[in-house]
Amino acid sequence: MKYAFAIVGCGATAIAFLQRHLDRVAACSAPAGTIYLFEKREDFGRGAAYEADLQSNILNTKTGFITPYPHLPGHFQRWLEDHPGVWRHAFPEFRPTPESFAPRALFGIYLQDQIKKIVLRGASLGCQLVLMNAEVCAIDLIDGMETVRTRCGLSIATHKVLLFCGPLAKKIDPDKHDERVLATPYPVARLLKTISPDERVAVIGARLSAIDTVIALIEGGHRELIRMHSRSGYFPVVRGTQERVELKHLTREGVRALVAQNGPLQISDLVALFRKELAAHDPASTSAVIPLPAPPADVISFIENEINVSQAPRIWQAILYATNGFIEHLWQALDDTAQARFMSEYFSFFMAYRVSIPAENARKILGYLRSGQLEFVPGAFAAPEPVDVPGLSIRGAGWEHVYDRVIYATGFPRDANLIESTLLGSLIKSGTATCHPMGGICVDPDTYRIQGRTGSVRHIYAVGELTVGQFFFTSALEINGRHAFCCADAMQWREETHRVERVEEHV
Repeated sequence: MKYAFAIVGCGATAIAFLQRHLDRVAACSAPAGTIYLFEKREDFGRGAAYEADLQSNILNTKTGFITPYPHLPGHFQRWLEDHPGVWRHAFPEFRPTPESFAPRALFGIYLQDQIKKIVLRGASLGCQLVLMNAEVCAIDLIDGMETVRTRCGLSIATHKVLLFCGPLAKKIDPDKHDERVLATPYPVARLLKTISPDERVAVIGARLSAIDTVIALIEGGHRELIRMHSRSGYFPVVRGTQERVELKHLTREGVRALVAQNGPLQISDLVALFRKELAAHDPASTSAVIPLPAPPADVISFIENEINVSQAPRIWQAILYATNGFIEHLWQALDDTAQARFMSEYFSFFMAYRVSIPAENARKILGYLRSGQLEFVPGAFAAPEPVDVPGLSIRGAGWEHVYDRVIYATGFPRDANLIESTLLGSLIKSGTATCHPMGGICVDPDTYRIQGRTGSVRHIYAVGELTVGQFFFTSALEINGRHAFCCADAMQWREETHRVERVEEHV
């Protein structure tokens, strides 16, 4: 029987895995065979994160840094320079310097080109990559084979299935659904077709998705006031001009040594390591982000200051970004109590400082706030409710605002039970997958094999947002690309060879 495995979700993470898998095929450490690529979207390669959209929706990683391949830094930059005929007609004003921030849709074009190249490379190595434009709704174990079932009625038996589903939307309760409430802003181009320029709009959230939403609406001609509601009150910091740094103390080895000496760590242990690292690179640093800063009392003044200080290197940012290569080890070094405390007390602060925005977007948001077209509303609030007058009411402590539209721009739900996915719901219901207490589903940290109620008994694997509880930070391409490579390297084929041969003997 010829080897066959399936990939569910054909975006950037899948591309990284395929590149590494084909490297192993070329090195004779993985078998050639048939690879089924299932993608419910029309385009293969883009995924949800880089679908066709407005040019205002830009990456928050510099062009010179972003790549799906951990071993090929600068790959996107070189592709832009070498293939202008592929993208220039669609983005004539973009200048691909290493310091630029490319439109997300342009990176999507690059990924589409990569999947085409991977298909051709696979064919040259004896691997047949079959692109299946279908939504997977179940994976059943039949006669020892992982049988993929699609919504359109197709069933394909494979030896292994890999879930690279990317960011999924939150479930919508059909009994409470209101068409005036959008569960996601993406693609933001859709907003310009569905929202009138004179409608009152609330954007729930204050991180990258919310910023994309506001910019898309206003640059698309929205005239009425927009309010950005942030429960935490934090707003993202602005990315500085620093280059990348090599860590000396806040390292995987340093963390392992501490754990070996003291057992599971506390948040204070990681803060101490960060301080030591900061002092090593910049003895004069004031370590502005520690102790924990409160949410800004005046968001306009905060953004003004952020734009000013971002004109120079920000060493603390470079240190945080340098942990991309092992951030899951920092997370796993904490005990369960420390992880839970981090999520409840520090997560919003961490994300505001860890996931920065380009100065270009900060200047746009600042301009909207100064002109009065955008308001930033911090603090807790209740879910939107219909009111007597046409509209949706959002109430907080001592205030109420009424809107024509409410847009949730809060990203991927961490709780797996809240994710809109027939496939995931089926896996959880059957016990094949279990929910991780810190989010997503449980996976083996070394093999990425999903863990059900009775352990890792199925040949189903996951990389990306579904593994957020195990690996903590799974929304960065650089990190997911690394996990995809590790997953490919951890894939065991010898055991599978014996099992398949035995099946053939009985046919």
